[in-house]
Amino acid sequence: MRLAIALSLCLFALAPVLGHAPAFAGDIHQPPKGSELRASILDAARPTFETEIGGPIEFVVTKMNVMDAWAFGDVKLQRPGGAPIDWSATKFAEDYAQGMFDPEHNLFLLAEGGDGWSLVEYAIGPTDVAWDWWRQQHNIPAELFGASSADFPPVASPRPRSGN
Repeated sequence: MRLAIALSLCLFALAPVLGHAPAFAGDIHQPPKGSELRASILDAARPTFETEIGGPIEFVVTKMNVMDAWAFGDVKLQRPGGAPIDWSATKFAEDYAQGMFDPEHNLFLLAEGGDGWSLVEYAIGPTDVAWDWWRQQHNIPAELFGASSADFPPVASPRPRSGN
């Protein structure tokens, strides 16, 4: 029995090194296609993306994670019925032409409140890790974004400055 407890403690301590973080408050789950939760998350994000792109869009979900009152999505955008978006006819045309735009990845972060889900952050076509700033600003574990806290450790709270 002691050996089993000692082995369990060792595995728990080594979990971040082995790439398996222990569960934390609010396990992450992926709402299944067709679920009410998934639809409500996408419906909350859609108006901003339609305004930014100019016209109706559909999401093709690459990744959607939910943890506690947070939802993260990595989606591809398309026109209703599956037609591709003509990026050259959007405000992103110049970035797209210069290769500074990734149409395959469009990101959003939502928070759930008393009135349902609301969009907190979004990035259309980022070519960098846009969500890392969101993670830091909102103190969210990297696992919500599909990364590891071992690679993206929590940000230490700034120390108060002395008055002298």
